[in-house]
Amino acid sequence: MFSIKKLKASKPKPYSNPLKVKVIGVGDKSTYTTADGKEKQLVPLGVADKEDSIKVSLYEVDKLPLLKAGECVVLSNYVYRADPHPTIVVTAVTRVMKTSAFAVPEDVKLTAKAIANPAPAKIITIHDAKKSPIKSLVSIKGRVISEEIIRTVQVRGTDVQVRNVRVKDGTEEVKVALWRDQVDGCKVGEFLEFSNLVTNSYMDEVSLSTTQRTKIQEQSLPMKNLNLDFPLWWKTETHFRQLVSP
Repeated sequence: MFSIKKLKASKPKPYSNPLKVKVIGVGDKSTYTTADGKEKQLVPLGVADKEDSIKVSLYEVDKLPLLKAGECVVLSNYVYRADPHPTIVVTAVTRVMKTSAFAVPEDVKLTAKAIANPAPAKIITIHDAKKSPIKSLVSIKGRVISEEIIRTVQVRGTDVQVRNVRVKDGTEEVKVALWRDQVDGCKVGEFLEFSNLVTNSYMDEVSLSTTQRTKIQEQSLPMKNLNLDFPLWWKTETHFRQLVSP
């Protein structure tokens, strides 16, 4: 029987070789836009055999009921990609067949779980986030000090909503672009944690953008700020702006 270790040592290409794996972890669904402008869903999985683990990118979400955590299956007619990380691509032509159960070593199982649900990027200050290399994943905490109106832009021929906000911590402030279903994720005055933002640079300005893995969560205001007056705001036609900074 073909194995994950043998697959990783092979050339990136389509394979019909049957591969017996156990689904260890199932990640969150995300939406992507195809080259012809269609929106589709993708689900990351972490699978393993008795020796090794690997990521599965499930582009055919109708097969998800066969690929629940704990299921043992045989895959065939899949695509192997080595870059940037070893990945099995499951498409409409991939065959997924249930098979007999088998045990996976605990260390291999832990690696597979992390593949499906990777830990969020480390929380750093906005100053350090703006100094990070472009396209880095970062997490920050801060207060939303201004917001713009929601705009609709074209991404690969599809209308996509985006809204810019400015977030400030004790070091600096930064523009954060909220994309798609994140556009309503925050309001002026809220103290929030933004996980898995990506750093960008345009016209010498470093900014951050939400990604498919971004989560926005309300946080308690740091104790050192609790005795401060709440800031005042004024509204323009396009955004709210802080009038008095705490």
